[in-house]
Amino acid sequence: MSTSKRLTNWDLLRALSMFLVVVVHIAPQLGSFRNINASPIASTAAIICDPIFFCLSGYFAFKPLKKSYKDYLFDKALSLLLPIFVYAGLLYAFKTATGSLQDTNYIRYTSDLVQGGWWFVPALIPFILVAPILSKMFDALDDRTCKIALFVTLGIYAWGGLSCVTKSLLINSQHITLAAAISMFQRFIPISLLGGTYFTFFCMGYFIKRVSPLLDIREVRLIKVAGILFFILDIISAYFGFERADPSYNWMVTTVAVFIAIDRLKISSDVLSKAIEWSAKRSYSIYLLQYTTIEFAINIVYATALNGGYATLAWPLRLLTWLLATALAYGLALAIASLVDTLIIGPIQSKIRQHRLKF
Repeated sequence: MSTSKRLTNWDLLRALSMFLVVVVHIAPQLGSFRNINASPIASTAAIICDPIFFCLSGYFAFKPLKKSYKDYLFDKALSLLLPIFVYAGLLYAFKTATGSLQDTNYIRYTSDLVQGGWWFVPALIPFILVAPILSKMFDALDDRTCKIALFVTLGIYAWGGLSCVTKSLLINSQHITLAAAISMFQRFIPISLLGGTYFTFFCMGYFIKRVSPLLDIREVRLIKVAGILFFILDIISAYFGFERADPSYNWMVTTVAVFIAIDRLKISSDVLSKAIEWSAKRSYSIYLLQYTTIEFAINIVYATALNGGYATLAWPLRLLTWLLATALAYGLALAIASLVDTLIIGPIQSKIRQHRLKF
């Protein structure tokens, strides 16, 4: 597979995952259909975007440094931190002008964003700091060891997901002794790595990139089937309130399956590739904007257009309404991000780089 096709594949995954972020946050508006609460189902299905984004970050972060570590940190700060302060300033100005801010202090407003909805960025920064160091360590491993590491990790997380569901079922059926036995074995056999943090997903990005070309057809099929099964298991676990970690153990198997599938996807249309690339490049900015555009879309579609009459609609119309609000929230964020990135952030980044080169 050529480099351009592979990059288009990952752009597609990035763009789709960003759309799923919007789905997660607008899912509470979905409501119930035929006495089934669809909101948690949609939210749980779409939340796979979180581990995918950490894994994508690792997929591209683990590579040999072509410049000094100092320059590496400078570029990462420019790409990660500058948009935060630009978009925080724009959102602050917008909310201040519309009178929707209770606390009109910019610093406190930005701090609330970073500690709240924009949690992904501070969570990712420590991983980015150590990526070049870990890259050298991982590159020293041979292919066989990397393949073993990938499958051992999949096995550990599969056991974590299955054991949690089994224990919940045993507790619900009053088989307390058997549930205690599962708890005991969970202490002896690891159910996650590194305390079950997103750092494992970040590191898995390297091993997927390294091992994917080494997998045979049988192994690829096994991983894909397992990914589907654990994706369904995760939705069922969330819906029925079974024990479920955060991040979910089931996500590891599903995330690896998604990456293996995307790595083998071929996109031949140049027009489609350009559209995918355009939206993928704005994913970070869409992430910073989507809470506000979701709020706007909900007000427009649910409050203004329907005047609060959403609950009285037949379920096909309610589903269509929700899809319309979701598309509006994502499309508006993409449009604003395209303008801001092109007219503000891009030029500022270029000027900072030029100024730095002079000194």
